[in-house]
Amino acid sequence: MFRPLFVALLPVLLACGPGPGAAAPKDEAASGTDAVRNFMQAVADSNMNRMARFWGTPSGPAAVVRQPNDYEQRLVVTQAFLRLTPYKILGTEPWGTDANRQLVRVELNRTDPDGRNCARVVPFGTVKTSAGWIVASIDLSLAGTPGRSCAESPRPAN
Repeated sequence: MFRPLFVALLPVLLACGPGPGAAAPKDEAASGTDAVRNFMQAVADSNMNRMARFWGTPSGPAAVVRQPNDYEQRLVVTQAFLRLTPYKILGTEPWGTDANRQLVRVELNRTDPDGRNCARVVPFGTVKTSAGWIVASIDLSLAGTPGRSCAESPRPAN
């Protein structure tokens, strides 16, 4: 009884599945901008594993290469600085002479305790690895400190 029903439903089940050559979407970024978007979505979702997938070193994502040694602590701090922060990607520019390195300029917007809007432009350094593009550098000092007044100017990058 079940076999005829299965055979009758088989064409319907196959029609719902992926077509020829279709594959599950890859969890990788095709550009530095994509890496920043994926990373910021992981920050918003408080998803540390996904943050580690889109952040790391030129050797690869922290989730894979487990570098730097304190990457988990760094991601916790980064998440604390960036969570609940609306952002807008302003553009990209070369990061040195290597085509596999790119700076993505990101405007971060938060409201300070006095109700003022703090808009800060922060460069996110991105690199292309064998696992796709990832964020390799964020100067959080340029983002301003969450919960502090906008009047406090961020420290300049060295």
